[in-house]
Amino acid sequence: MSSGARGPSGGTLVGVTAGHDTVVLVVQDGDATSPDEVARWLREHLEGWGAFDVLLIGLVVGELYDNARRHGSPPYVLELVLDRWREALVVSVRDRAVRRSVPWASSAGLLLVAGLTERWGVLTQADFTTVWAELVFAV
Repeated sequence: MSSGARGPSGGTLVGVTAGHDTVVLVVQDGDATSPDEVARWLREHLEGWGAFDVLLIGLVVGELYDNARRHGSPPYVLELVLDRWREALVVSVRDRAVRRSVPWASSAGLLLVAGLTERWGVLTQADFTTVWAELVFAV
C-alpha cells in the first residue's frame, strides 16, 4: 500500500507500508517537511497503541529525525519495524551522509534516545548514515 500527502509547506511525504509490521516514510525535502508533519504521520501509523507508547516512540523518532536533518541531507528514510516475537519496535532514520571533518559523536538528543530505548546504534555506509534504536514493550 502506498500513499502520498502534500504538507502545508509544499514538501511531499511518501509513506509506504511494506507488510503489516514495517512502515517506511521517505522525506525528499527535509526543509519543507517539518517535524510536526512527521509526528502526524507517526501517530496515524500507531493508531491503537497506548498513549504512553505513542509518546515514547514519538520522542525517539523526533530525536532521530532532528539528528538526521542536523548532520545529513535528504532524502531521509524513516522506518518502523515491529518484531512481534520479541515485543520490540526498531526505529531507524537514514540520511545521505555529508562528509564530516570530525569523527561521529553523540549529541544530547542521542543521549535521550539511549535512556529511552533498549539499545541504539549507528551504521555508516559510503553514502548513507543510519541511526537506529530498539524499544522493547512489556505486556
